[in-house]
Amino acid sequence: MAKFFFRFIILSTIIGLLIVVFRTYYPLHPNDFSRILKKKEIKFATRLSPSTYYSFKEESNGFEYELMNEFAKFINVKLRVEVREDVYNTINELNGRRIDIISGLGIDNTNEERVLFSYPYNRIDEYLIFNSNKNSKPKNIFHLNDKSIEFIDSMTVNNIFIRLKKNNPLLSWAIHKDKNTDEMIELLNNGSIDYTVVTSDEFRIYNKFYNNIQVALIINTNEPLAWALPIDADIKLVEKLTEFFKYLIDSHKLSSIYQKHFKSNQQFSFVGTKIFLNDVTNILPLYEDLFKKSAAGYNLDWKLLASVGYQESKWRKNAVSYTGVKGLMMLTNNTAKDLGVKDRIDPAQSIYGGTKYISQLLKKLPKEINEVDRYWYALTAYNIGYGHLLDAMQLARIQNKDPYIYTEIKPFLLQLSQSKYYKTTKYGYARGWEAIKYIQNIRQYYDILVFLDSHDRIQNPKPSENDKIPNTL
Repeated sequence: MAKFFFRFIILSTIIGLLIVVFRTYYPLHPNDFSRILKKKEIKFATRLSPSTYYSFKEESNGFEYELMNEFAKFINVKLRVEVREDVYNTINELNGRRIDIISGLGIDNTNEERVLFSYPYNRIDEYLIFNSNKNSKPKNIFHLNDKSIEFIDSMTVNNIFIRLKKNNPLLSWAIHKDKNTDEMIELLNNGSIDYTVVTSDEFRIYNKFYNNIQVALIINTNEPLAWALPIDADIKLVEKLTEFFKYLIDSHKLSSIYQKHFKSNQQFSFVGTKIFLNDVTNILPLYEDLFKKSAAGYNLDWKLLASVGYQESKWRKNAVSYTGVKGLMMLTNNTAKDLGVKDRIDPAQSIYGGTKYISQLLKKLPKEINEVDRYWYALTAYNIGYGHLLDAMQLARIQNKDPYIYTEIKPFLLQLSQSKYYKTTKYGYARGWEAIKYIQNIRQYYDILVFLDSHDRIQNPKPSENDKIPNTL
C-alpha cells in the first residue's frame, strides 16, 4: 500500500510538471496559411492608439491598420481587427490560433521566447514624457525618485525600467493592463500622474494636440517593431509575410504609408492669432464668396463654415490628411460620394459638400438640443462621426447628466477613448479628446471672424492684423 501511494505521488508530480511545461505549447500547425485562405479572413490583434488603430469620422485608420489592410488585400481575404491590451494573454491567444497575427509588437528576448517575428518594418524610440505645465524636465533618472511613472502593459518598456533600476534602486513604476495610451495621456494632461511612456511615433501625433506634453528622457532607441506569428507557425505563412514586406519595400509603399501617418505637417492646435489674421487677409478672399453662397443656400453662418474650413485644412484646397480625408473641408471619400461631391479637391464642391453635410447633421440631432449648442454637437459629429456622438450622449444619460447640453457632454466625449467606457458603447473607441480640441479651435477662429466682419462693416473695409480681437480669446 505504501509503495502504491508513493508511486501515485510520483506520477501526480510528473503530470503536474508536464502541465506546467506544456501549458503554452501547441502542436505544429502546418496549415496556418491554408486555414486563413479557407475561411477568407485574417484576424489581427492590436492596440488602440493614434499610431496603430483607431476610428476617425466613422472610418478605421492608423499606420498599423493600413499595413494590416494591405496584407489582407495582398492575400485576398477579409480583414478582421481585434483590440487587445494585455500582451501576455494575447500571445496565448496567438499560439492557440484564436488570432492569426499580432501587429506592432516590440522585439525583445521575452517576446522572442514565445512568438515568431516578421521582418522588423519599423524602428522607434521610447520616450518618457511629462506635462510641462505641471513639472520641470528631469536632468537624469535620479530626478525621477518619488515621482509617479505609469504606462500601459509593455514587456519592452518594463524591461527598460528593470535595467534602469539597476542604476537607480529607488526608481519605481506602475503598469496598467486595462488602459490604452490615450488614457495615459489624459492622466498626464490633467496632472494625475507625473510621467508616462510613449513611442516616438505616438509622440509626434500627441504633440500636435498637446503642446504641453514634452519629452523628459529618451529611455530606449532604435527599437524594432514587427508582427508576431505563432511560435510554430507554418512556413507558408512565414514566406507569404516575407514576400509582402519585400513588396512594400520594393514599391516604396511602406515608406509612403509611414510618411503619411507620421511626417504630416498638419497642425491641430490653435495656430495663433497673428498667423490666422494673416491667412484671413491673404487666403480667405479666395474662398469667401463660396462660403457665403453655400451658407445662404442652407441658412447657415458663413463665418462658422469658414472657421470649420480653416480648422480642417487651413483653407488649402489640395490638403490631404494622413487619415485619407482631403480637400478644403476634408471630406472622406465615402461622405463625398453620399453628398454628390465628385472632386474633393475642387474648392466649390468641397465647401458645398461640407456645408450640406453640416446641415444634414443639424437636422439629425435631437430636438431637445438648443439652437446654439446644436452647432457644436453637429461639428463634433463632423469630426468624430454621428454614431460616436450618440455614444457620448448615451454615456451622459447613464451617468445621470443632461445629454442635450454641450458643456455637460464634453466629459463623456473623453470617455470614448477610455477602455472602461468605450467597450460598453455601440460604436466603440473614438478620439473624443480630439473632438473637444477641434471645437475649441473652431470657436476661437469663429470669434475672430465675427469681430472682424462686424468691424469691417462698421469702420474699416480692410482690418489690419493688429486690430484688437475679442477679450474672450
